[in-house]
Amino acid sequence: MSNWKIKVSLFLNYFIFAILLNTVGIVIAQVIDQYQISRITAGSLEAFKDLSIMAASFLVASYVPKIGYKRTMLIGLFIVTIGCILIASITSYWVTPLLYISVGSSFALIKVSVYSTLGLITKNQKEHTSLMNTLEGIFMVGSLSGPIFFSLMINTSKWSDTYWILAILSSLAFLLLLLTELDESKVHQKSEESSFFEMFKLIKSPLVIVFIFAAFLYVMIEQSLGTWLPTFNKEIFSLSAAQSALFLSIYAGSIAISRFLAGYLSKRFSWFKLQLLYLILAASLIAFVLLNSMGVKFEPFEYWFQAPTLAFALSLIGFFLGPIYPTICSIVLSKLQKIHHSSMTGLIIIFSALGGTTGSLIIGLISDNFNIHTAFYFPIIPILLLLLVLIPYKRISDKIVIEENSNTV
Repeated sequence: MSNWKIKVSLFLNYFIFAILLNTVGIVIAQVIDQYQISRITAGSLEAFKDLSIMAASFLVASYVPKIGYKRTMLIGLFIVTIGCILIASITSYWVTPLLYISVGSSFALIKVSVYSTLGLITKNQKEHTSLMNTLEGIFMVGSLSGPIFFSLMINTSKWSDTYWILAILSSLAFLLLLLTELDESKVHQKSEESSFFEMFKLIKSPLVIVFIFAAFLYVMIEQSLGTWLPTFNKEIFSLSAAQSALFLSIYAGSIAISRFLAGYLSKRFSWFKLQLLYLILAASLIAFVLLNSMGVKFEPFEYWFQAPTLAFALSLIGFFLGPIYPTICSIVLSKLQKIHHSSMTGLIIIFSALGGTTGSLIIGLISDNFNIHTAFYFPIIPILLLLLVLIPYKRISDKIVIEENSNTV
């Protein structure tokens, strides 16, 4: 198998879904203005996405080895292409939740297959962690590119026209994957062991239990910040809709840079010490920005580079959050046999989706009852909780040594 070809295909798939998944905040701001809906209703778009991810993962993840990783990814790309065409063609709010249902369900198929494929093309934990961080770095490059696309379309046409570009990209990704070979023989030999109850069996493991808490908390942090950052920048720092979209790119870009850097650092330094340092700095940065912007009225400005320094600082918080998720995911997958990777990825997706939905809805609820500035204190709580959870996660994971032919979880 030519690993570089499948890596390019995986990177492109992740790039496309990064754009779709991480521009919810921009879409929320646009549908509020265009369709005059409440913030709670608009915030539910995150729930449509995340609950669809969770449902698809729960129902399908354990069967992916039987379906085949490549075939599953092709199905996901086809579904999302149709969703993009629909929202680009029809001007009505009901198409928006339909889009996120298609995006969520197809991303579940893609992520289960992609994460499982990593186990086939890497040889050890350090290589797995390095490639995982690179993959998630590509994901954040997509997250960075998405707001730029939307910003250009908002200024030149209309926001929904962005989905014509995404429909074309997903079609190209479908063709590339179709023409790419993937050797799945190692998994096919044991695919009969896969069953719907595989995920429930994994939850018996103390490592998996602690990981679930860690993943839930991390995605709660990242999604609550990423989803509502455009609204925060618009209301607190007086950025326009296009400028807010651009600053979301800075947030995504900082995550991407940190993940690419982590791909290098993970081979040379202790992942645990790095994660603790990142979390402490992230909590400190949020507190610093909020305390220094409290009660301050920022005037509108014409050019993005004239934005307040605090707006740039808050967007750069992604640098401290970026490496955490791919690293903790890589650790748990590296401790499992390859046949269990799809089921474990299903659990990763389910609890990540729950964390993302919970975080976004909490920020929306607090901002509706108080204000968006007060709501942004909330992420500090899960940051501190995650810091504490990583301690037993490190201790348990260090005790597990996995042999591919053993029955150990």
